[in-house]
Amino acid sequence: MDNGSDAGGENAMIYWDNNATTPVAPEVLEEMLPYLQGQYFNPSASYHAAKDVRRAVEIAREQVAALVGAHPDEIFFTSGGTEATNTALAQFRSALTLATEHPATLRTISGEACAVLSNGVVDLPEWKELLKGRDGASFAWANHETGVIQPIKSMCSAAVEAGARVHVDIVQAAGKVPICLRDYPIDFASLSAHKLHGPKGVGALYARRGTEWHPLLTGGSQEDYRRAGTENVPGIVGFGKAAELAMTAAATYERIAQMRELFLEQISAAGIDYVQNGASAKRLPHVLNMRVPGCAAESLFLLLEPMGLLCSAGSACTSAEPHPSHVLKAMGLADKEIRESIRFSMSRYTTTEEVGKAAEIFIKAVRKLRSVQSVNTGPVMVYR
Repeated sequence: MDNGSDAGGENAMIYWDNNATTPVAPEVLEEMLPYLQGQYFNPSASYHAAKDVRRAVEIAREQVAALVGAHPDEIFFTSGGTEATNTALAQFRSALTLATEHPATLRTISGEACAVLSNGVVDLPEWKELLKGRDGASFAWANHETGVIQPIKSMCSAAVEAGARVHVDIVQAAGKVPICLRDYPIDFASLSAHKLHGPKGVGALYARRGTEWHPLLTGGSQEDYRRAGTENVPGIVGFGKAAELAMTAAATYERIAQMRELFLEQISAAGIDYVQNGASAKRLPHVLNMRVPGCAAESLFLLLEPMGLLCSAGSACTSAEPHPSHVLKAMGLADKEIRESIRFSMSRYTTTEEVGKAAEIFIKAVRKLRSVQSVNTGPVMVYR
């Protein structure tokens, strides 16, 4: 698979926005096709052909459970990570979250959010203090913009001590770092297929055995009465296959971390100074959130795309909004620094040749932008 690019082509597209979405793996598409065509039966029907479809759904449930260290009966399929998160948060009366969380969490929880340190890691003393009187705690294993990984064990322990149940958003982390939910006092967790080379429009909610909870969608007996609505069978089957592939591909992420460093080495060798956001924290191996002082991200973004490098000036859920990233703002960056920040997110299909080409494109874009800037003009904005 070429991850949407052909490194040998003159005008090849290099796709480095995998935190927004990943291309569907060929094996996943192949697994899905029969359920889009011949095996179209409703898995709730009683005839034999439908039972075969039901079995495919249950196999996918086992595959997703295996990826995150859960029991199959703890996995409930949803329309995506947002629905899974909203379902989990609906179980709490008063939940605490972090100021850097995904909008699916921040726009669902009311009240004060806990601060983070300058590297994006939770302010643990404040977390413990603000948990008092709460019945829920919700945070992402790894941040969607910076890739910063939170101290899961400490945050969960503090929540349990305060008497709060725990929801963890593992949408970005699943398939990228080892996860065994059974090892932590986690009650709920959210997953999404399209972040690990599965299809869009399907996700899952993990609900630990013995945890009491109520469905967000009602009206049918699907998912053991926990999520009403006819199952998205092709999506679920694709999710299962993507989870299976992610398990076997886990070792490749050490290589991806090395490629991230190779990219930085190459732009540094070209004389480009940069700052990594969250660099002192443990991060997902494929994510690079960085800024080049004096170069606006919006301007770089508009130069990089025509040159064949796709990335993001923010998360996919917020990049279209005019205000600065709430994640970087919570980390203490000034507005100017936030507007200089750009996010690259590689995938397990990223190649060394692609890294070299991406570095070449980035260097050209920065030099082009700087060539039209001066101490008199200041930062220049590029428009289409």
